[in-house]
Amino acid sequence: MTIPSGLVLDVSTLLDEQRCTRTAIRALSPQLEGLRQQLRGWRRGAPFSFYHLPFADDTRAIRARAARITQRFARTIVFGIGGSSLGGEMLVRSLGNATHPMRFFDNIDPSTLAELEHVDWRSTALLVISKSGNTAETLAQFLSLLPRLEAELGTQLREHVQVITENRDGALALIATQLGLEIVAHPPVGGRYSVLSVVGLLPAAIAGVDVEALLTGARTMAEECGQDDMLENPAFFNAAAQYLHAEQGRSICVFMPYADRLRPLGLWYRQLWAESLGKHDPNGRACGLTPALAMGVTDQHSQLQLYLDGPDDKQYTLLADPNLGVLGASVPQRFSGFPATAPLAGHTTGELLLAEFRATRETLTRHARPNRTILLDTRNPAAIGALILLLELETVVVARLLNIDPFDQPAVEESKVLAREYLKRR
Repeated sequence: MTIPSGLVLDVSTLLDEQRCTRTAIRALSPQLEGLRQQLRGWRRGAPFSFYHLPFADDTRAIRARAARITQRFARTIVFGIGGSSLGGEMLVRSLGNATHPMRFFDNIDPSTLAELEHVDWRSTALLVISKSGNTAETLAQFLSLLPRLEAELGTQLREHVQVITENRDGALALIATQLGLEIVAHPPVGGRYSVLSVVGLLPAAIAGVDVEALLTGARTMAEECGQDDMLENPAFFNAAAQYLHAEQGRSICVFMPYADRLRPLGLWYRQLWAESLGKHDPNGRACGLTPALAMGVTDQHSQLQLYLDGPDDKQYTLLADPNLGVLGASVPQRFSGFPATAPLAGHTTGELLLAEFRATRETLTRHARPNRTILLDTRNPAAIGALILLLELETVVVARLLNIDPFDQPAVEESKVLAREYLKRR
């Protein structure tokens, strides 16, 4: 496999000598022929999909919009939930700089929203994001704040607030039109697949992320994932291996980054995997691979006992940045006389982090727990872009093998309807 610079995949320990073999992976190839044909159309934008987003040439407009915001305002706040927030926050937290502070509000807890009372709105931009334009939580965030915005900003409100939505008949678009706010078009893709569009790229560009490099990495991965050979196609190979393990009862997928800046990536992946794969197939069988986010090294002290000695019902993705080894302060040599500190003396905290990562990977392998390793340059936008595209396409491939639709979420819609009904009963 040819992987973009800054990203290394080690999948050797994802295979076993029983059912998850290269032969078994190749045997799944005929089931994916229809998807290969679809991908060729998606690549061209027919119909438009997440797979075409890296090739949509709109970064100039996004950068110009971001520049206007950073030149005019000291900070930006983002309202959204799920795919409207997680993707952008992932890019900002993993790649952004600190020159333009950004805050994402992705919940409706009043105690958290109370922090907005201390914001100087005269120097603050606000992005309100909802694909449907009818997301109850996002509308509540915005509308509960609106009286204060109007009181402080008056007729300048329209200079501070922009909305991103697809549905021109949705409540958000109608309210924005009534208030004279600018409406930015959300692409016709599901929120959890929209990170490589204006939904994620605008917050990223505001935070100083090189969005062109990000998309370059995604395009490189998209081209690589266009191969027909199952064993050479990164997304098809990884998805097939994970599917085969799930069929053996290992349906819990632990995603474990060894870098704090990658925690938002894990949160984004968790939604992508859960909302796309938790479905019933046409025969009524409940399907799903359950994502579980763990953080290295923190969760070695809370979860690793279960992973090694508990039920063999999990598979693991470990992520690490090899560059972290040279970072951090060293433990002074003068403490080398103590048994507990002797191994640490002269080493940085980054070296310890990577040593623990390697130890976890090796221990999982010794216990016959299927795992794969992703080495990722966390400051390389092209590497992050490539990984995003890879994880999105893996999701779609697993869905095809399960014979389910990765783009809908019917059960979630039921919950939304009930929530509105409960409000009416008050």
